[in-house]
Parts: sequence; structure tokens; C-alpha cells
Amino acid sequence: MAQPVVQLKQQRLSKWGVGTANFSGIAPIHGDRYVMVSDKEPEDGFFEFRIVQNPISGQVEYVGLSEFKGNPRPQLDSRGFTLRDCEGVAYNPSLNTVFISGEGDQQILEYGLNGVPTGRGLNIPDEFGVPNIRHNYGFESLSYDATTGRFWTTTESTLKSDGDYVHSRNMTATNLLRLQSFGNDLQPVGQYAYRMDAPGLQATGRYYCFGVSDLCALPDGRLIVMERELNVPNDYIGAKSVSRLYIVNPSREHKIDSSTPLSKLSADKFVNKEFLCSVETEITPLSFSYANYEGMCLGRRLDDGRQTLLLVNDSQASVGKGIFHLKDYIKVIVLP
Repeated sequence: MAQPVVQLKQQRLSKWGVGTANFSGIAPIHGDRYVMVSDKEPEDGFFEFRIVQNPISGQVEYVGLSEFKGNPRPQLDSRGFTLRDCEGVAYNPSLNTVFISGEGDQQILEYGLNGVPTGRGLNIPDEFGVPNIRHNYGFESLSYDATTGRFWTTTESTLKSDGDYVHSRNMTATNLLRLQSFGNDLQPVGQYAYRMDAPGLQATGRYYCFGVSDLCALPDGRLIVMERELNVPNDYIGAKSVSRLYIVNPSREHKIDSSTPLSKLSADKFVNKEFLCSVETEITPLSFSYANYEGMCLGRRLDDGRQTLLLVNDSQASVGKGIFHLKDYIKVIVLP
């Protein structure tokens, strides 16, 4: 009998003295070394972390921030943030370099471990270009697996050329996405059609968001897809974030190309997905667990052989008013 998915209690990064940020992506380097990206920094680059997990339970026992390594010549917006809008991150051990997906430029660029761009990047197909992206719904995700030698990414929401998309004024649309893989030669390999669930929350008040926030590539070729939905009312009370995790197996699915809009693609061409678990957080008069989880990667393998996932959230640098300031969390999920 298969073991169940186990969700461990989220923990505040401030517990270990880690300051607040806009953490949007995380990737393993080696052992307990990880890198994270934050989408509102003056330089495009990454934070180096040490994350120690209990070998039996998987719970995080220590998080230590080493340093930030970034581009010494970044392009900045009017607020002083890098124009790249760094969202996803992956480490390629054969190249010994870090790749960062940018929602601002729709590029996935390579960086040395010193944080300096190498001048190379993944060869992004034209359909993912900036003109075809809904505002703030571009490359949110990135993952790499050394066993398969594949990078994976997708857009957060539907491309303009692929049909309508879910937003606060249109809750009846269906988000249709393109899962895109790349090889170690940085060239595109395969593309697959993915259909998101229908929205489950009411879009009321201050902020609503719905899309795929990250992917996690597994050594057997499968992918974990994080479908993230959140709603924040004007007074914050009742805010809720729901992240639904699904497993897909692209190797068993039909490849697609850009010739047919996803809105016109037959249903049997979309990948099958298997529900893994749902992570739900909220703000109520009695509970303040709210966390907008944006980053996801493989954690350590436990002594009993089970694999863990690490999730990090974007607190918008502890945005909020009064008692309603968001917190920076890390969460562990133990896979079956």
C-alpha cells in the first residue's frame, strides 16, 4: 500500500534570522546548499542558502543565508529593481551554472556561481515572447533534472494566442498552458498542452491571482505542477491562498507545436494529471497562516527513501498593515 503525502507545518524564515524578501524560486545545488531568487531586487541574481532537514521527518532544522550574488551591470526600472523580474531558478551541475527565468524579459539566462551572466541562455520559442504574454503572467517557473538532462518551464497563465484566461473579471475561462522542455544544449526539446483546474475561490477585493507558479522536475521524467490561486479582500480578513500540486508524465503524452492555438486543440492532446495534494493558508480572526507559495524544488531524501519537496513563499517583503504583515515561510512536503 502506497504511503500518503505528508505535509509538515510551515516555518517562518525569521526563526533563523533570515530577513524578509520576495522569494519566488528555489533550486538545490548540492547537499544542503540551495539558491533562491527574489523578484524585486536591484540586481538580477540569486541568494545562496544552507537548508538542513531532519533525515527522519524531513522537517527543516536550520536555514542560513550565505550571500547574494548578482549581475554587476543590471538594467533597472524606475523603482530601482532589475527589469528581469527574476521568478524561477534552476542549477545545472554538468555546466555548474545557475539559470534564472525572467518575467520581465521572457528570457531564461545563465549565470556563473559568482552571479555574473555568462551571455548564454535557453533558446526560447517565439510564442513565449513578451508581446504574447499577459501582463505579469509570463515565465514564473523553472526546474532542471540532471538525470533526464531537461529544463522545464511554462507561463503562469494562457498566452494571448492560445485563448482567454482567468482573471478577476472573467472567472469562467480555462487556463491553457504550454509545458516546454530544453536540453543541455539549451535548445527546445518538447512542448505539451496543460489544462488548469477551474477557479475555486471568489475574486473579491484587493487582489486575485490564478496560474501555475512553479514546476519541479523529477528524476523519472515526471513533473510536479503547482497551480496557485489566491484572493485578498480589501481588509485582508478572509484572504486565502490555495496551491494544488499535480503530477504529469510528459514522456507518455502527445507533443504539440505552435501551429494550433490551445483553445482549438482537441481534449485528448492535453496531458493527464494526477492530484498530489493541496496546500491551503488563510487570514481569519483566529488564524494567520497565509502564504503565497511561489517556489518549489526537491529537498533531501529521507533515511527511509522518501523524497521531500521544499516550498517557499513570496511575502512581498512583509507587505501589509498593522497586524496583517505577511511572513516569509518554508514548508516541507514528503512525497509517497
